[in-house]
Amino acid sequence: MYPILFNYKIITIGTYGLLLGSAFYLAFLLMEREFKIHGKDPDLAYKLLIAIIPSAIIGAKIFHIFDNISEFFKDPAGMIFSGAGLSVYGGFLLSFAVAAVIIRKNGERILNIFDIASPAMALGYGIGRLGCHASGDGCFGITTDTIFGVSYPNGLVPVSNNVYPAPLFESFFSFGFFLVLLHLRKKGFKEGTVFFIYLIMNGASRFFVEFIRRNPPAMLGLTQAQIIALAFMAAGAAGIFYTMKKNNVQAAQ
Repeated sequence: MYPILFNYKIITIGTYGLLLGSAFYLAFLLMEREFKIHGKDPDLAYKLLIAIIPSAIIGAKIFHIFDNISEFFKDPAGMIFSGAGLSVYGGFLLSFAVAAVIIRKNGERILNIFDIASPAMALGYGIGRLGCHASGDGCFGITTDTIFGVSYPNGLVPVSNNVYPAPLFESFFSFGFFLVLLHLRKKGFKEGTVFFIYLIMNGASRFFVEFIRRNPPAMLGLTQAQIIALAFMAAGAAGIFYTMKKNNVQAAQ
């Protein structure tokens, strides 16, 4: 892997940062396009981008610290400023909260905007996970002798044994979700449905990929990420059920 692409004096360009930046930018371009298609102010996409970038990074870092609190107390500054060690679900949760506030302040319906932005979320997630793989940031899987094995001898977190490239699996699934969501957005589903479907798909992929990850169990034999993934799936299923029930009640009136 190639974690550092360019390094000159104090200037360092890493593959993770480059791909993460690309993920945000391409997701923004897609979201801006979708806003125009759906008759929304494209400036809202820019406002969301400006707020989501720092909130995603901060949320991801906070969750990683809480998940590795003992290591944090050993070297707080090292963990805070390290390029490795970001919990994607922490970024998701804080970004959702910040985005919801901005959407409401701009007079839009939260679920309606989340529906429109769901394909961009999947696209950005898929590209971001490529950055994890290219930099070898430590979110790879357990050792394997299968044909899927990959080593990260030059990664940010080096490993010489063949391990499952878990980020690549998640990236593959996310690009597939991106195509599915692009198709679903044309079907005229009730508000919130597309976003809830994305929550279920994202949660399901992370839940199963975690079985080949090297994260320690947190509760009931499940990792922290699996517990949050289950929460994502439950929230998505509950949201779809609520939407269907609400529509049935309105149709009966």
